[in-house]
Amino acid sequence: MKRIGQVAAVLAMVLAQLLFASDGHAHAEAAPATASAAAAVLEPRVEVASSDVELLGIVEGTRLTVYIDHFATNVPIDGAKLSVERNGESFDAQPAGDGAYRFELPWLATPGAHALLFTLVAPGLSDLLTATLELPATDGFSRAGDALPRFDLLSWSGLPGRYWIAAGLGGAALLAFALVAGSVLRRRRRGQGRLGALLLLAACAAGWVERPAQAHESAPAPVAGSPKQPSRLPDGSVFVPMPAQRAIGLRTRVAESSTVPRSFELAGTVIADPAASGLVQAPVSGRIEPGPSGLPLAGQRVARGAVLAWLVPTVGVVERSSRQADLADLDARIEIARARSERYEQLAGSIPQRDIDAARTEAGALVQRRSAMAAGLSGRIALVAPVSGVVSTTNAASGQVVDARDLLFRIIDPSRLMVEALGYDASLAAGVTGGSALAADGRAVPLAWVGAAGQLREQVLPMLFRVGAGAPPLVVGERLRVIAATRTTRTGVVLPAESLVRAANGESVVWVQASAERFLPTRVTAQALDAGRVVVTAGLQPEQRVVTASASLLAQIR
Repeated sequence: MKRIGQVAAVLAMVLAQLLFASDGHAHAEAAPATASAAAAVLEPRVEVASSDVELLGIVEGTRLTVYIDHFATNVPIDGAKLSVERNGESFDAQPAGDGAYRFELPWLATPGAHALLFTLVAPGLSDLLTATLELPATDGFSRAGDALPRFDLLSWSGLPGRYWIAAGLGGAALLAFALVAGSVLRRRRRGQGRLGALLLLAACAAGWVERPAQAHESAPAPVAGSPKQPSRLPDGSVFVPMPAQRAIGLRTRVAESSTVPRSFELAGTVIADPAASGLVQAPVSGRIEPGPSGLPLAGQRVARGAVLAWLVPTVGVVERSSRQADLADLDARIEIARARSERYEQLAGSIPQRDIDAARTEAGALVQRRSAMAAGLSGRIALVAPVSGVVSTTNAASGQVVDARDLLFRIIDPSRLMVEALGYDASLAAGVTGGSALAADGRAVPLAWVGAAGQLREQVLPMLFRVGAGAPPLVVGERLRVIAATRTTRTGVVLPAESLVRAANGESVVWVQASAERFLPTRVTAQALDAGRVVVTAGLQPEQRVVTASASLLAQIR
């Protein structure tokens, strides 16, 4: 008989759990943990679009804020006149800046479906848009699942009436069972029977309090994030409120298929144009002396023919002695020649004129010969710029002794540069018509095709491009990513290069605008078309709106 009380206590606990399990679980499962829960915390919205305009209205109390964009580009429409009509009553909007307009509408406090007619008049644009605004009733209950409030002994009003009725019926049934079980106990076990009854009542109380608490705890948590902040939804798409789109400058483009040239990528290097660059080398061994304006510095602009430095030739001791002896001999011969010339001139008329002229010429030639020999001992050679441009390399210092053919200065014209690209397939060069290049910092460089070398260099074929007009500043030796265009064509959707982003798994992804504030990542197959554009050959459907600006920011939303 002792075990009857214990069994009764266990049964009481099980029955108490069953009484409240069904209702508690019903509340726990009432709120779906899906993307629709995110919409439950958003303000009521109305969205409508035409081929020209996309309109989004957000309700905040009795205020309706309307955002108007161009449908294809997501560019805000400012300076428009906007009005809304409901039940024959028209209201005008007040501009709020950046494509936003505000209505003060008292009827927004009335729940239900409201048929609206928006009239838009903007420079070069007019449109009529019809929409239905659903305003939910505000009954004071949570829309994300009416989770039961947690019950405790300090708050007797925490449970609705249906729980009090269920608890009373269950408690009465269990108490009757306990009394019947206690009556069959022997008198000497009466104390244990009372203990079983007490255990029954305790079990009822435990189940009464525990099940609603579990129902409260198992209710799904509200969706993280504020509806006014960008957030990623469970299906992988992102929710970007309209004010955030304005802040980041988000823009779109309607996907259109077109035929474009095929292209391939090469590794390139900026080189100087041989026709607009030059080297200054030492013609003989000598010592460097500064020019009229000092020694030029790297980056200094010089003109063609300008004296950059002086080179004083260096002569050995033996050679110097020999040259000095030759100078002395020349000096003696010059004196003799001059004396003979003067004597012949005094005898003019007595001797032939040809002898007089020969003596005079011989004396002049000896003078010139001496001057040339003396210059080799004490003279200097001018080092001049072969072209106009900028000094890119300088290897000279005042007093420096250099050997013949040493490179002293390199001069280039920065407005006339070329790009040398290396191709591993010689057949590709036959169809190249032009190209462009992309610098490491994202700068686009237009290129014009020059030609390909007729000989491999270390198993690669050099291809030359000339840097086009309007190119950003480049330096010789800079590495570029060259995109060469060919005569063959292919079909695809042309997009700006910044539209293409890399997903976490390394795949190429573009963002497609599914609605005014929702964007979907779409995997695509794309190749570079030129330095600023890509062509998508698979993954996009015609008329889809693809994000072309701030796509990388969408990928960072968590």
